[in-house]
Amino acid sequence: MSPDKLIEGERPRAKAVDVASRAKVSIATVSLVANGKASGRVSEDTYQRVMQAIDELGYVVNSAARSLATGRRQCVALVAQDMTNPFISTIAAGVADALGTQTQLLLAVSGSGSQTPDVEQVLNFGVDGVLLDFPMARGAGIPETRCPVVLLDDPHTPKGTSSVYFDFQRSARDLAEHLTRLGHRTVVYLDAPRQATTFRDRRRHLSEELKRHDKRAKILRSSSDIEIDSARTTATASWPTWDRAGATAIVTASDVQAYGVLAALADLGVPVPGRMSVAAFDDLPFAAIFTPALTAISVPAFELGFEAATLLKDIIKRGDRAQRSILLPTRLVERASTGPAPALRSQTGN
Repeated sequence: MSPDKLIEGERPRAKAVDVASRAKVSIATVSLVANGKASGRVSEDTYQRVMQAIDELGYVVNSAARSLATGRRQCVALVAQDMTNPFISTIAAGVADALGTQTQLLLAVSGSGSQTPDVEQVLNFGVDGVLLDFPMARGAGIPETRCPVVLLDDPHTPKGTSSVYFDFQRSARDLAEHLTRLGHRTVVYLDAPRQATTFRDRRRHLSEELKRHDKRAKILRSSSDIEIDSARTTATASWPTWDRAGATAIVTASDVQAYGVLAALADLGVPVPGRMSVAAFDDLPFAAIFTPALTAISVPAFELGFEAATLLKDIIKRGDRAQRSILLPTRLVERASTGPAPALRSQTGN
């Protein structure tokens, strides 16, 4: 059978002329409705007739034709660091969900923290907008003159740049209160070495809140890559120092690091939370099923991607570059990995 012939029972693909004939309007009117340009140009009655015809015929707009008609590629880019990080992949899932099937998503991601996506190459691809979650690229300047840009997870954005970011202050206060109430006075903070505002804010808010809740609080700073093996190695090597300093809790900048810390403590035979409590930022799905379940500040990565993509779509649609910012809440989720500090535990008989 010729490849041009239809499979038995298959309906021919509807064209704009078919919709126009069914709705008794011009092809130009169909184009206005199908490409989202009907407002103020097409009456409500006509709009509804065209939409009904589109639905009945199963008409799908040709993406190439739409690009010619609108001057848009129907494609946006997500520029991010390290797609192997489950937090970043969850952001990407939120972006994809918000974009739906009518807009393509171009991923420009690095394979590790040391690699840099080529932002200039992404722009040369001709995307309609960029979602930027990459601090090294920001330092080189934001290319807003070429297309709309929305920054992710960074409250300290240049003037005129739209962004979606997290509020860590309240959740950091809740975690500090939780730890000090349990008697923890010396806390290790395992930081991430990446130059991202989000990590500076996590560390700063928690340190300030611990000091505010208890002036005797002492924070021991350490660092590891956002990799399980890296955090495990760091915790194993640092344990003697932490132990001598009297540390009773470890807070990590990410869940991934916490998984490595928990593995190291298990290797060392250090009970959690009997001898050492562990908490983290992120609260990825594995946090709830890890053993022990991980106390974490829930940082909604999916919502970050979804809200940022929704905002970018609206900016592209309206053609309005006015700065807009969306602040997403975070919250503390208490689980089994945190408990009373050893001294307090012995006093209470637990």
